[in-house]
Amino acid sequence: MKTSSALRNFARCALAGLAFSAALLGGTGAQAAPHGSSQAGPALPGARDWILKAENNICGLSDAAQLSNPVVVDFQVLLDATPEYKKMKDQKISATSPEGIKLNNEAVNRIATQCETLRASNGYCSVWKEIKHKDGRAITDITDQVKALL
Repeated sequence: MKTSSALRNFARCALAGLAFSAALLGGTGAQAAPHGSSQAGPALPGARDWILKAENNICGLSDAAQLSNPVVVDFQVLLDATPEYKKMKDQKISATSPEGIKLNNEAVNRIATQCETLRASNGYCSVWKEIKHKDGRAITDITDQVKALL
């Protein structure tokens, strides 16, 4: 759904803007996180134990300090399983053409919607393209479950 993706992006931008404004105005005394950082404000115990990049978040929580039960997917496998990518391959549509860009966006939205469905129904806090923990714990991979929904 394009609407949920747009709302998610709007919310992320709004929160980033508020954090930036608070940092400029002095806010609560918390230091602003560097661009691309996975956390803002004072470090919480265990918050730095997650190894992640914010752009790898598909849905759910994106703040490392709030993560409790994240899962991971093989995003390329999911893209290749979407009807949109199959159409691009079958009809030899370039990914950089207007039709290819449209199909790619539809595929990404389809994946995000199904990831959110599984996240919410199974009690996961977030779904990631890539995430690790410093202690080496296994992160549940739900690629096959999402693929079955595509």
